Amino acid sequence: MRIISSPVFQLRDIIHALLTSSSPPPSCDLISTFLTYGQLLGAKSIHGYLVDRCYDTQTLINDEFSSYQGVALCVAYDVKLSEQQWEDIFGIHESTSTISKTATSFFHLTDFLCILSGSRVVYYDPNERMINDERAYVSIFDLEHDNIEVFQDQFSPLDYFLLKSKTFYNGTLIRLPLRTTSTTQISTHIQTLDDIKQQLFKYFNFNHSLIELLLMQTNLNTIEFDYTKDFQSFTRFLSIEKHSLAAIYETQSTTQIIQLTLSKLINEISSSDGSRWLLSLQNDYNEIDKNKTEIKLLLPLLPLCSSYDPYVPLLQSSSYKSIQITSTRILYYHILSSTINSLSNVDICIQLRQMKFPKAYALFLKDLSRLINPTTSSSNLSIGFIWELMPDIDELQRLLKENQKYSTQQKQNIQLINNIIPDIWEEIGKQELFYSVTEGWGYVAIEDMIINNVESSPMQDVLTYVFSEANAPIVILPSHVINGLCKYSNKHYLKVMTPFHASKLLSENPSILFNLKSEQRLLLLKYIILNDPDPNLVLELELLPLANNKFITFQNKQASVVYIVDNNANFLQLFHIQQHDRFLNPNIDQNLFEKLSSKNFQGKETVFWFI
Repeated sequence: MRIISSPVFQLRDIIHALLTSSSPPPSCDLISTFLTYGQLLGAKSIHGYLVDRCYDTQTLINDEFSSYQGVALCVAYDVKLSEQQWEDIFGIHESTSTISKTATSFFHLTDFLCILSGSRVVYYDPNERMINDERAYVSIFDLEHDNIEVFQDQFSPLDYFLLKSKTFYNGTLIRLPLRTTSTTQISTHIQTLDDIKQQLFKYFNFNHSLIELLLMQTNLNTIEFDYTKDFQSFTRFLSIEKHSLAAIYETQSTTQIIQLTLSKLINEISSSDGSRWLLSLQNDYNEIDKNKTEIKLLLPLLPLCSSYDPYVPLLQSSSYKSIQITSTRILYYHILSSTINSLSNVDICIQLRQMKFPKAYALFLKDLSRLINPTTSSSNLSIGFIWELMPDIDELQRLLKENQKYSTQQKQNIQLINNIIPDIWEEIGKQELFYSVTEGWGYVAIEDMIINNVESSPMQDVLTYVFSEANAPIVILPSHVINGLCKYSNKHYLKVMTPFHASKLLSENPSILFNLKSEQRLLLLKYIILNDPDPNLVLELELLPLANNKFITFQNKQASVVYIVDNNANFLQLFHIQQHDRFLNPNIDQNLFEKLSSKNFQGKETVFWFI
């Protein structure tokens, strides 16, 4: 055993951080400390124990330590401390250092610290030296070389964790014996095991805690808390499990679909709640200024509970921020960068641009597109979900006009996304985010795609089929996506389907018409003629509808004679059925019939005669 002075916790620091406080800090401080340590350690699991047991006090390091042999909170991590982590995280060293702000959370709960990691055990008791302006002292034991049998009672609370080997624990344990008297120099606040249990329930009852868990503690997969009296029987009263359901790994990004399951046991009643999230980590490195930026984006797959107001920072959390991407979708983000502090006084919109948030969001959508099977019918993960996450310009303009309905903070968030929309759409236009319904193309860039801007209908279907048969990369986009691309992306690349495209494609691939039904041919003719009444667009196309429900080719030379009668099918009764191939079909769409009956189409393709 060796004893060293610890410069981390000095009297003036502890007095300033703790004793001047008339009330204990929010419970989140203590819990956040455990989670933060877990992340810093690189732990994948945290296992907490509320130990309702008292141990013998005969063989202790110091007789005054007897009050620390009672009920305690133990927190175990599945990774042991490296030598550097002993120095950096817990400050157990002799060089000068500053007060560890997170560690002060411990001393609102306890007057004593015990840390076990690997073959090293540390006992730290600042309480007995509070009356002098001295450094507190740390007792360090090496289980492999020190004789701990002489302090058997002191080490008995660690027996469960040292069962396999009395000299080594393959992890890290923090034991915090609960304060039993209010006369200590550090704090007069006393908490019970039940108090801690209620604090845990309260902390993980808020959506913001789950958001912070996903954004800040990305290594952690499991958090469990048990109650025990003897380390023989355990009652699990809280657990959080995180599972990655799917992931995409790119050079500068990782995006996952995460399932979180929160299980609780309250008053012997078990409950379990599940939620799904999209978590994306984007990394960018600037070679010029040697600046590395990490952006974490988090999106709930389902809207959060109605009682949660994203604009109110619960428990004064400031580790992440939110942005209203659409009227129903809120994105949470956390940015780490060496230059972000220099931008603290800059407008948030300028900050986001300089931190390349629009690019990160576009890459997030690209990663998400690779996680989605476009043919799936899932309501949460379909191609339509990606369109939904692309900002709607008209929708946000409407929200701005209705701003009297919203709080000041909500107005600011709506204005923020409205100001940064051009940047987001510009970056979206640079990504292969647009799924082509033409087999074999998959996601395409805007310079390759042809947009089918016809509203969902049988006409849209037949146009998609025709272009797909010609292997043209057709994409079908919602109007707000077309609007955003047309307004802010590279307009030179955008190609929207037109009657000219359809005419040219059919002229080059006339065999496509052979596979179409009469109704489909009429829809094609209607699309071309009603949108661009140029007879040259149908010349040499077998799309002229006859009264016998067949089609002939629009011709200019050596044209057949086709008669046009009033748009009334009754006159056909005057002619033998074999003569119906000499008349324009009177049963077609009225507008189409009138266009074909106009002078533009007379004497230029097929010769029309009026009766």
